[in-house]
Amino acid sequence: MSKTNERAFPIHKITAGGSPYLVEFGLTKRELFAAMALQGLCACSDVVGEDKDIARDAVEFADALLAELAKEKEMRK
Repeated sequence: MSKTNERAFPIHKITAGGSPYLVEFGLTKRELFAAMALQGLCACSDVVGEDKDIARDAVEFADALLAELAKEKEMRK
């Protein structure tokens, strides 16, 4: 998982001289995916467990998604 710390919504800016540069802020892709997984887990009435276990599961789902996306990207090369 080489790109887990990339920002989910980077912004490309152009300086007055016309040179582009990248501004990154906010959540990483991993944090965004984990938050989305956690939201789904919390919305599911069948999910039972302690908060820390559910949070850990959300992070594991996020890591699995990032790993799968990395595999797909490698296969396209």
